[in-house]
Amino acid sequence: MPRTIRHGLMFLLALSLGLPAFSAALAQSGTKAPPTTAARIQGSGTTQGQSQVALGGYCPVCVIDMKKWVQGDPRFSVSQDGKTYLFPGEEQRRSFLNNPNKYTPALGGDCTVCLVEMGKTMPGSIRFATLHEGRLFLFPSAEQKQMFAKNPAKYADVDLAAEGKCTVCRIDMQQDVRGKPEFTVVHEGLRYWFPAAEQQQKFVNNPDKYEVQ
Repeated sequence: MPRTIRHGLMFLLALSLGLPAFSAALAQSGTKAPPTTAARIQGSGTTQGQSQVALGGYCPVCVIDMKKWVQGDPRFSVSQDGKTYLFPGEEQRRSFLNNPNKYTPALGGDCTVCLVEMGKTMPGSIRFATLHEGRLFLFPSAEQKQMFAKNPAKYADVDLAAEGKCTVCRIDMQQDVRGKPEFTVVHEGLRYWFPAAEQQQKFVNNPDKYEVQ
């Protein structure tokens, strides 16, 4: 394997997040895993009452900003795109509220590799999680995680709706206008980009009109 590719893979693996049943490589990297609890590790979310708790109740802010898995507290929660995220304290909760798009897992926690390779969505698991360019990706098994590590560019933007073009502009103006990451809305696991806050707010006010069909 060429040295540059080998080094790139090693760098991506260095960002991998270890959880229960993590691989030997992750164990040797020193990544600290949370306590093993069956209810927490079945997938990207668990059920609490009528709400789906994302990430098995672990704090997404802690994962992204601190590279640590920290158990959240139901007293500090936020509902976002149909899921409930838990945080250990008000500080992390406010960080999420200030920038939910930064902390929401790619494809809402579903496997991006599965969508590309099989054309269907499958829930990812916090047991097989990877950070890539500041975003959290979840996979149902080590196989999909390894496929992502070998070719992240193929899978990283599968959740970008309309290839990053503004759906509001397309419907209201019949124009293809490239959106900007700073004007993002996450809706049903997909990222929608808009050129300005005006189009972003229009989408928020009426997502059914502008969502990708």
